[in-house]
Amino acid sequence: MSYVKMIVHNKYYHEVYKYYSGRIGKKIYNSPATGKTPLKQLRYQDRKAERFCRWKLDNNFKAGDLFITLTYKADEKPASEQVRKNISSLLARLRIEYKRVNKSLKYIYVAGRTKRGAVHFHIVLNKIDINIISEAWKKIAGGKVLAQSLYGREFGKLASYLIKNSCETFYSNDKIHSKRYCSSNNLELPAIERKIIGAKEWRKQPKAPKGYIIDKSSLYNGYGWLENENGWNGCKTQYYRLIPIETTHYSKRKSLTRINIPILDFIEGNKYHDTNNAIRYR
Repeated sequence: MSYVKMIVHNKYYHEVYKYYSGRIGKKIYNSPATGKTPLKQLRYQDRKAERFCRWKLDNNFKAGDLFITLTYKADEKPASEQVRKNISSLLARLRIEYKRVNKSLKYIYVAGRTKRGAVHFHIVLNKIDINIISEAWKKIAGGKVLAQSLYGREFGKLASYLIKNSCETFYSNDKIHSKRYCSSNNLELPAIERKIIGAKEWRKQPKAPKGYIIDKSSLYNGYGWLENENGWNGCKTQYYRLIPIETTHYSKRKSLTRINIPILDFIEGNKYHDTNNAIRYR
């Protein structure tokens, strides 16, 4: 029996996945057609969306880029079709503004709707004058812009936050988009390398290749899932993260895996405020 070793070459770290595949000897059964996607499959798809969102964030954005929230007027409950038109109009306008400063717009966004019907967007995009976004959104929807700066260079918890926020609306009867998140086409994904290893199993304590160390907190030895006539059974898997030795001192900083949410800032008119009423730009 063999297994698959998948290495994801991210910008500042590498990820290693080890798992069995039905294509190379281990028989894995598909679940019978039920007309409805099983809950565990949906949760797997959520995690997959989060993983791809994290890869795009880590490989395309950096400290100083923007994490913004767009809102509508307090009493406004726009229809999903109108919401899609509004965000499309904003992105079209921003592409023009970015070209004026010799930049290409890069973004990832999710849309959410509260139980009361209020809609908001969370958007990550490369740095630009925040007043440009504020003025554009005010003309399009009459709403406000909350803005924060990213810091660090790994955004795993931000990806988790975005997908969690999106899923609340994605699984509702009035979803705004058919995808868990939306992103620009110019975002780079990491190179992925797959190898077939001719062994029955892998070491529970893997060894790091020369020039790297293993992030011990990331090491996972556990099970995936599959379904057959006997019910749910585990399929072994392993995951860990490799960090280049020259960046080890940086990778241990706790701030790398936190979302930058110190104070919510907002735009009003042409001035940039924070909640302590001190005008600033970060």
